[in-house]
Amino acid sequence: MTVQEILCLAASCLDDDGLRSSLEGGELTEEGKELLDCYNIIENEIATDYYPLKRSEAVKADGGIIPYSALTEPVIDILAVMGSGGSKLRFHCYPDHVAAEGGGDVTVLYTYSPERKQLKSESAFKGKVSARLMAFGVTSEYLIRKGRYETAKLWAVRYRDCLKAAGILRHPLSVRSRRWA
Repeated sequence: MTVQEILCLAASCLDDDGLRSSLEGGELTEEGKELLDCYNIIENEIATDYYPLKRSEAVKADGGIIPYSALTEPVIDILAVMGSGGSKLRFHCYPDHVAAEGGGDVTVLYTYSPERKQLKSESAFKGKVSARLMAFGVTSEYLIRKGRYETAKLWAVRYRDCLKAAGILRHPLSVRSRRWA
């Protein structure tokens, strides 16, 4: 799914035919640019808070040090570092690098933040994260920016419901209250 398709769906949710037709034509008006910015916010929110984007990369660890700049994508979290035989290595994260036991060629499994998209770009998500789910989030974010808080709240509920239906939004853990005699 492309960003353009998602923004056209969001424009339909907003019931703005002029915006939708300009987006379908590939033209970015000021409102279209604002909608695109909302898309980037929602895509990043989903990737960082709900449904992490994962990537595995083979890199060279000189002295066990792997700078984040050696990885292709902007790192959010390091999940694992594996040696050449596939065995997991112990590692520690620092502000600018990862220190792993051993050195040489390693494979790093990490979550990352998606790059900012343009109108013709492909979405970073497929499968569980549908165009409709993204459009609902974009619509809610756009309406908040425009100061239409009550309508934005309705779209935010739809967005959260879609996240739950896709199995992405989980219920937070809760501890039952203690009963004292």
